[in-house]
Amino acid sequence: MAISNIVVALAGGPKSALPAKYAIGLAKKLKAKITVVHVINEKIIHDLIKARVVVEAEARNYYRDLEDQGWAFMKKIKKLAESKDVSCDMVLLKGVVHEQIVGKVKESGADLLVMGQLKEILSMKEVYIEEGERLFWEAPCPVLVVKNDDMVEALFKEQ
Repeated sequence: MAISNIVVALAGGPKSALPAKYAIGLAKKLKAKITVVHVINEKIIHDLIKARVVVEAEARNYYRDLEDQGWAFMKKIKKLAESKDVSCDMVLLKGVVHEQIVGKVKESGADLLVMGQLKEILSMKEVYIEEGERLFWEAPCPVLVVKNDDMVEALFKEQ
């Protein structure tokens, strides 16, 4: 089975560029397309309101900021993909992170999910809330976990 449709899970922030660059390099080699997916975790915003850390108006502003940051980051990834002549779609979703990404993988019929390195679990509480781990286990297709910045940069530059 050929890999022609790759979904990249973006967590946001500079470390998300690593799996995206790897996916772009891989897509270039395989003549595949990528879809970058960023999810706004609505549960966290709801929990902040419930715990009275923020009020509704602040939460709305925070939510808008998260949307803007998500689109801006995905646009940077799309430009990187275009610089390597790789087709790239952008999807911003809202909800529970692993559920939304798994849903997009299923909906798009992706052949591969590319995600960043799983974070180290520091407490038992994190065992139950780590979205990356849930995504890894629940994805309906093969999952490639990207690490090693130097190797990824080398692959990206050679394309």
